Parts: sequence; C-alpha cells; structure tokens
Amino acid sequence: MATIINTSDDLLKLLAENAEFYQAVRRLVLTDELIELPERFAKFTAEVHDFITRQERFNEEQRQFNHQVNDFIGEQRQLNAEQRQFNAEQRQFNEEQRQFNHRIETAIGELKGNTARYVVGVLFGEIAEQLGFTFRDTLSRQQLRQMIGPQGRTDVSSGDRQSFIRADLVVLADDAAGDTHYIAVEASYTGDARDTTRARRNAELLQRFAGCPAHAMVASVHNDQDIQAEIDGGEVHWYALNPDDFKPE
Repeated sequence: MATIINTSDDLLKLLAENAEFYQAVRRLVLTDELIELPERFAKFTAEVHDFITRQERFNEEQRQFNHQVNDFIGEQRQLNAEQRQFNAEQRQFNEEQRQFNHRIETAIGELKGNTARYVVGVLFGEIAEQLGFTFRDTLSRQQLRQMIGPQGRTDVSSGDRQSFIRADLVVLADDAAGDTHYIAVEASYTGDARDTTRARRNAELLQRFAGCPAHAMVASVHNDQDIQAEIDGGEVHWYALNPDDFKPE
C-alpha cells in the first residue's frame, strides 16, 4: 500500500514509523563522514580522556622525579660541603705535617751538625796529619776573640767576628820545617757552600791577624756537588768523616 506524503509532517511521521525508510533517507542526505562522526567523536573523546589520564600520571611521576632530584641535589650539596670541610682539614693536616717534618729535619740536621762538630773536636791530630803537618794545639773561643780584637772594629763586620769566634775547630800545627800553620775547619754531615764560605773566611782572618799561613777545610761525610770544584781546585780541603761515628752506640 502506497503512502501519500503531502506535507513535511507526513515525511517526518513516515521517517519516525519506518526505520528502514529513515536509514535510506539518512544515507541519501548525509555523507559517510557525517554518519560516522558520532562514533568517531566518541572514540576521540575516549582517546582524549586516555591522554589526559596518561598525562596526569606522567605529571605525577614527573613531580616525584623532581622531588627525588631535589633530594639528590640537597644530599649532593651536603656531601660537597662535607667534602670541602674534609679538604680544608686535610690541607691543615698536610701543612701541620710539613711543619712537623721540617722541624724533624731541622732537628736531625742540627743533631748531625752537633755530632760532626763533636767528632772533629777529637780528630785534630788526624786533620793536621792529612795536610802533612804536626799537631800542636787547638784554639779556644777566648783565644780567637783575643786574636780578632775588640768588637766594633771597622775592618771586620760584627757578623764575621761572631762567626770567626764560633768556628767549629781551629787547629794550630807545624810543617816539616817548623813553620806555623792554622787550619780553619767547618764540620757538617753534608758539606755545603755555607761551610766552605765560613772556612775560607776564617782562614783569611787567621792569616791576616796571626800572620801565618792558614788553610780552609770542610769535615763531612758527604758534600754537595756545588762545592766539589772548590775542593778539586785546592781552595778548600776536605776531611772525610766516618758515617759510623754518627750512629748511636
């Protein structure tokens, strides 16, 4: 039976009553894209919701990560502060260790120097014999003070005068012809330029004030290479001390 459609209301009524006719008209009027739009929108909405959910989860994980990073940074700063403190204490300890080592080295050097002066104090005969002389005597500080004269003289500085009086050893000896000689000895465990300078200066003063030949000598176990040329050239004599004399009995 045919249906007569005279008005739009007749058409709408027919569409409402006949689903098949409705779908046919719908396919005729709408494109496939428009027909699929609700489904695609629903899918899009679901994807957006899923994205928002994942983004919120990511943001939470990012906040947790940032919190952990901040904790790490705080711990690292604390560690760095402790490291700086440790480094400062280490530097202070190293400085104190260097000072202690320096004091020990100085004390050992002074001990060796004192031992060397003590050793040469009993070797005056051997020292004279090494130069081919016969030992006669050693000069005391009082004798050296009298020889160089009163303090304040202008031809000898105060420092040279005091150093001369405190010479490690001055030997008075005779050569084979009976002529008088002096030997100005400076003693060290390791002879250096300071020893040769003092020995030569004291020998020059002895010769000037006593009017007799005087010889510079360094008595030591070892010598710096800097003074070897003076020894080889005969400007300064060397008396080799026995290292066993420096060992405790």
